[in-house]
Amino acid sequence: ADHGLDLAEKDFTVNTVAGAMKSFFSELPEPLVPYAMQVELVEAHSEYGPGARGGVAPRCHHPCATSSRFCCCRVSHNHRVNLMTSENLSICFWPTLMRPDFSTMDALTATRTYQTIIELFIQQCPFFF
Repeated sequence: ADHGLDLAEKDFTVNTVAGAMKSFFSELPEPLVPYAMQVELVEAHSEYGPGARGGVAPRCHHPCATSSRFCCCRVSHNHRVNLMTSENLSICFWPTLMRPDFSTMDALTATRTYQTIIELFIQQCPFFF
């Protein structure tokens, strides 16, 4: 919440900050992308495909979700310097943001779909949030 916090001044590495974010998201009682919404997202992805923008996902107004996606969006805009494209970010963060139940075969076969959904959220952040 402190927008004046300068992480560079604190001498934190990028990996430390990313690890702290992933740890925070993994400790939430429910994933940042709620389980109920995940079913809708996978169905929409199956029906419309990853290229369809409108109607693919419901808008998300959770403040933490909005902040994290805008953060990832800003990072991906600097991919020429930091090498973190929206695809790379989605690969790193989708398991933490969605937390699927990997004990089922459905979750195991849908991993690429989950990653693509998070990538789409990052790419189309202003539209979804």
